Amino acid sequence: MPGILRRLRPERMATQLGVLFVIALLTSSVIAAVWLQNVGALIHPLSRSHVLSVMATAVEATRRMPPTAAATFLTDVSDDATRLWVAGSADVPPFEMRPEERAIARDLLARAGLRDGTPIFMQLERVTGDHARAFFLSPAGWAPLRLRTSIQLPNGTWLNALQHPSGGYEWQRILAYSLPVSTLPVLLVVLFSIYRVVRPIKRLAQHAERFSRGETVPPLEPSGPLEARELTASFNTMQQRITRHMQTRTRMLAAISHDLNTPITALRLQVELMTPSDARDDMLESLNELRYMVRETLDFVRGDAVAEPTSMVSLNALVDDLLRRYTLMGKPVRWAQADPVRCLCRPVALKRAITNIIDNALHHGGDAHVSLRLAPSQAIVLEVLDHGPGIAPDMLEQVFEPFIQARERTDGAAREADLIGIESNDGTHRDTPGLGLGLAIARSIVNAHGGELTLENRPPAGLCAVIRLPPGGIRT
Repeated sequence: MPGILRRLRPERMATQLGVLFVIALLTSSVIAAVWLQNVGALIHPLSRSHVLSVMATAVEATRRMPPTAAATFLTDVSDDATRLWVAGSADVPPFEMRPEERAIARDLLARAGLRDGTPIFMQLERVTGDHARAFFLSPAGWAPLRLRTSIQLPNGTWLNALQHPSGGYEWQRILAYSLPVSTLPVLLVVLFSIYRVVRPIKRLAQHAERFSRGETVPPLEPSGPLEARELTASFNTMQQRITRHMQTRTRMLAAISHDLNTPITALRLQVELMTPSDARDDMLESLNELRYMVRETLDFVRGDAVAEPTSMVSLNALVDDLLRRYTLMGKPVRWAQADPVRCLCRPVALKRAITNIIDNALHHGGDAHVSLRLAPSQAIVLEVLDHGPGIAPDMLEQVFEPFIQARERTDGAAREADLIGIESNDGTHRDTPGLGLGLAIARSIVNAHGGELTLENRPPAGLCAVIRLPPGGIRT
């Protein structure tokens, strides 16, 4: 049951506030009905005055007219709502009257000019015989009222009456009036107010999501209530400060890159002028590795893909293009063709993430098998499976940290570390160990697309990298 209630609970703020407001209105109407049922006037004031007037007239007529004439008069004034007659005994037996019955009896004695000690008994109840204040949701609470009266005349006889006064309230009529007449206009006004509050917050959430993915978004125009305008202004200020910080960091890293590459290039030229030898070759290789280490480290920190615009692309075509390159290089990469899948993404950045994952699989698994599909939730799932030894289970998450290498598995198999393929001068991929940045860069890119990247050991095949992107890719 709680699970069903959680599924039925609205998620949007406007819907939640609207539902809560409707519940509050219904609750207040029910409370008002219960309160009136217990303490409100049971008989409508006009009907009460008519009841007293008829009874006072009947008492006066029976006192002044002969019994036969009085009986004829009472018969003539009786109708469907009122029946009057004189009898030798009281129709209402003596009992302890309730407050509303005692109040009507006092008013009748005063209006008829009778002394206070005159025997009188009045019983107000439902026509079913139930209590006049029966619970309003029970069938008895729907029944009309009736008032039975027995008053002793001076000659010792009793004037009896059966009347059907109109109720002071009918809760179903109260709800039927209050809901459409008062609730609906108020609800429309409240929904409009909620919309004015929620709309700027929704726009702010959309811009914050886009900004968190690295997109360049213009400052928001403050609108709505004061609190919403203040929140928008704070977001604009935060966005400006973060953008300024990123620009400052990029300029600083560009300067560091220049300062580091200049002495490396100078050293490389000097080493190349040396007499060929094994020592010279070792130094050139070390300098080449150092140059690529500097480049990859700066690329990871800088995040080149941040400024790339998003576009709707075919993931099938993107993977096809990647695998065509690997085929030309003679790499054992297989591609399981899938139904067409389109995604709103940054193509260059996403291609880089997939390349890093495939290079990692080739370097440590010896091959790579790429598959693409749509999950039942319409999420995009891209998998890269190799036939390597995999990695230790406790390292499946740690390898995504920068500069972290995976250790060997406990079964003694060769380790599969987080290493990236590095391009050499001829444009091919080298099998040179990197810095443990490949998967870190790939996860950063996938996360920026609103997705997730995970690793799974799948015996006996090996390690599988799984990219999950939200339905439709980046949502704007």
